[in-house]
Amino acid sequence: MDLGKRRGLRLAALGTLLAAVAVPAAHADPSPSATEPPPASVTDVNRSLEQLQAEAAALQADFAKATIAYTKALKEAQAAEAAAKKAESSATVSKGKSDEERRRLGVITAQAYQLGIPTVMGTESMLWSLAPVAENLQEIADRQTAITQLGNTQVSQYQRARAAEVESDRLRGEATTKRTAANQAAAKAQELSNQVQQKAADAAAAMADQTADLDVASALSQQLQQTRNQQALARWRAYLTELAATKVAPPAAAVLKNPAKLPAGLGPLTRRGAAIPGVASVAVGGRAVRVMSAETIRAVNQAFSLVGKPYGVAATGPDKYGCLGAARVAWQPYTTLPNLVGKVYPDYQAVPNAQIQPGDILVMGSKSLGLVHIGIALDNGEMIAADEAKGAVVVTTIPDNLYAALRPTLGAPAKPQVAPVATSEAYAFRCGNTATSYDVGSGSWTWPLPDGTYEIGTPFGQSGAMWSTGLHTGQDFPAAIGTTVRAVTSGVVRVEHPAWAGNLVRIDHGNGLETLYAHLSRVDVTDGQQVTAGQQIGAVGTEGNSTGPHLHFEVRLGGDPVNPMPFLATGSASTGWGGYSNGMIPAGKLCALASGGHMLRCDAAAAYARLAAAYRAQFGKSLCITDSYRSYASQVSLYQRKPSLAALPGTSNHGWGVAVDLCGGVDKYNTTQYQWMKSHAPAYGWLHPAWADQGGNREEPWHWEFGNPATA
Repeated sequence: MDLGKRRGLRLAALGTLLAAVAVPAAHADPSPSATEPPPASVTDVNRSLEQLQAEAAALQADFAKATIAYTKALKEAQAAEAAAKKAESSATVSKGKSDEERRRLGVITAQAYQLGIPTVMGTESMLWSLAPVAENLQEIADRQTAITQLGNTQVSQYQRARAAEVESDRLRGEATTKRTAANQAAAKAQELSNQVQQKAADAAAAMADQTADLDVASALSQQLQQTRNQQALARWRAYLTELAATKVAPPAAAVLKNPAKLPAGLGPLTRRGAAIPGVASVAVGGRAVRVMSAETIRAVNQAFSLVGKPYGVAATGPDKYGCLGAARVAWQPYTTLPNLVGKVYPDYQAVPNAQIQPGDILVMGSKSLGLVHIGIALDNGEMIAADEAKGAVVVTTIPDNLYAALRPTLGAPAKPQVAPVATSEAYAFRCGNTATSYDVGSGSWTWPLPDGTYEIGTPFGQSGAMWSTGLHTGQDFPAAIGTTVRAVTSGVVRVEHPAWAGNLVRIDHGNGLETLYAHLSRVDVTDGQQVTAGQQIGAVGTEGNSTGPHLHFEVRLGGDPVNPMPFLATGSASTGWGGYSNGMIPAGKLCALASGGHMLRCDAAAAYARLAAAYRAQFGKSLCITDSYRSYASQVSLYQRKPSLAALPGTSNHGWGVAVDLCGGVDKYNTTQYQWMKSHAPAYGWLHPAWADQGGNREEPWHWEFGNPATA
């Protein structure tokens, strides 16, 4: 099927889904009877957008795999060429030494022949020794000196000359072998280069096909989010209706704190045999109905009232909300949450994750990163949160990086709760956002399996019912049971045994970076152990949910799984915001700049406009720009033309709309314009990355990236 037909069919299918899951207007009352589930579950249907991203991730992984193979082959070819040249140089020097030793022997033999000095050398040896000086047989040294020296040195010189020739022949043979190897390595590198070029062309065509679908899929995703929001509200209202039918008035929070001292008619609500404080139950018709406090019900109701409101960084309403702003509004006036997520954790009693109840405050983060996100718990593993990646207050799944659940109605903690210290990287993961790039440092990354012991298996992002999320969250490497598994970089170990993984090693590398190694047959490290890059941590196995011996390898940033292949290919990775892949962002999600048709992520565009205004005020002319948002197809095209200069497709910050290339003097080091940018751009959130500085890994004075604003 040609690309045009396939695109047409996909668009038609997406249009059908849009019609099938049309939802009531925002003001409609989504009562249980009015919100029947769409033809497929939200999770299943939502793959319409996720599948596009999965296809892009798989394509990027395949491209990265080819690039890795080519880069490795190119390095091997360069090493082989260097070895061949070194061997050829050594052979040439050795040949010169051999020729000189043989010439000396020839002179000695000629002298002996002319002087009639007896020799033990045979006829063939004499002829061999005379060959280099056959034209100089009359060049005889002082007769008396010759008589003295010749008898002593002729045989030993013959032996030296023969040994020199043997060594020369050996080195010449070695040089020939290495030259053959170098030629073969060069041919292999060229073949792989051709494959990369072909994959680049294929990728460009595939991305052109997908780009046409993105806007439709994005609209579908938004409607599906609305459906999910309304279904969660319907379930909550169904609970309130059920509670009202019991004729039990929601009690004050204070009387539910102690499960052993509940009001008459109420009993404890238990989970796994343990009574849950802050909530109770009432028996109706042989079943227990949960009884929540009036304050908690009010908090959940207020959280639902915010759903659909736009997201704003650190916004507190009423038009926009940040994640902390939304959580604070939900729990007012019962309590006022502190003004930082890290300060919320010490103020309210934590409860076990297994006892999470609607209304609980959920804080997300890690010990190495700090606390970066906050939401209000619901049932069904969901929460309400202002989510930067989704651009609104939404109902969403409780993320894997849940740090703690807090219950405000229980008051202050019985024991001190100390929040982890926030790092400089925490800002990039705020409110459900995912950092758009992460550099693991030069030379600090290694592959999790030794070369030659593995194959490249199921890629990141592939869809399938065998995975609980519906998508593959890592990269598989089929290998023999017992194959050594290594830490990719240094960090602190945590050993777990979840059902899906069997034996799992997690390594926290700090600043939100974490790697996972699953299905291990053996674990060679312990909890809390510090490991280094390349250190053995276990062995390949097939434990847990596995179809055969392999290593399931994951990279997570701020708790979110990201494609590991760009990490393995480049030692850095780019991950998504808003649910999109690098270079696969719909035009409707970007904002235009004032000149040249350039586009950036909207916060970056706004900051760029302020920077450009300041630049014009200083220099009396517009800030010159040559490049901004770069689609995946254009990244591939650039890489195809300039593989030594361009970033690996799918890893460029241009693909996130947070990088620009400038001109007009900024593109040269030490100019007035460049120095002004270095001094003033950071105040607007625009930074010149260290790798692009003069003397850095790749000198690019023109390249600037949107980072943390100075006021953040």
